[in-house]
Amino acid sequence: MVLGVVLSVPFAAALMVVGSVQADAETSATGAPATSVVVVQPGESLWGIAQQVAPGSDPREVITSIRELNGLSEAPVVPGQSLVVPAFDR
Repeated sequence: MVLGVVLSVPFAAALMVVGSVQADAETSATGAPATSVVVVQPGESLWGIAQQVAPGSDPREVITSIRELNGLSEAPVVPGQSLVVPAFDR
């Protein structure tokens, strides 16, 4: 029984390390959430951009993230404007 405990401790530690590495895969090297950049096209809105970058998420939450990442007020976006957006798995 002691041998089982002694052998399982390193295995458990290895699993914890692997799990934390996989969890960090969604962040950049600086520890910040992964992002990408999009350029606003004519006729686009933050709502539409939010739906494109995170189709399975609540657009209101994604819009809040986009506004925070870019320091945007309530003003609408304009064509040609570059926006940092959160990167989501599609």
